[in-house]
Amino acid sequence: MQKIFVMYRLKDGVSMDRYTTWSREVDQRITLGQPGMIRFEVYAIEGAEKGEPFVQIVEDIEVEDARDWFATCGKPGMAYIQETIAELVDFSTLQVIYGNRIIAALPDGARPLIPPV
Repeated sequence: MQKIFVMYRLKDGVSMDRYTTWSREVDQRITLGQPGMIRFEVYAIEGAEKGEPFVQIVEDIEVEDARDWFATCGKPGMAYIQETIAELVDFSTLQVIYGNRIIAALPDGARPLIPPV
């Protein structure tokens, strides 16, 4: 299993309501049914600890294999998403990162030592 994060801003003039409707009715319905998809969650970013957030949308995706997923995105099952997302997203802001989870090698119920003060 691999994790993919897709982050971007909307095009000028595209409202969050319009994007949210598209995400719920098109993107999430089609994407969740694609081969290799495990989980797909979309977040509207509301703020940042410091300053303004650099993106408005973050997609949190789990797939069997990231490279296979990128190939799936170019296949006919995802064609309508590719066509319609172009109306909404500022592609100059698009960032896609992927990787594997780092899992601690601790026995069940074990806690790491707390350093002395």
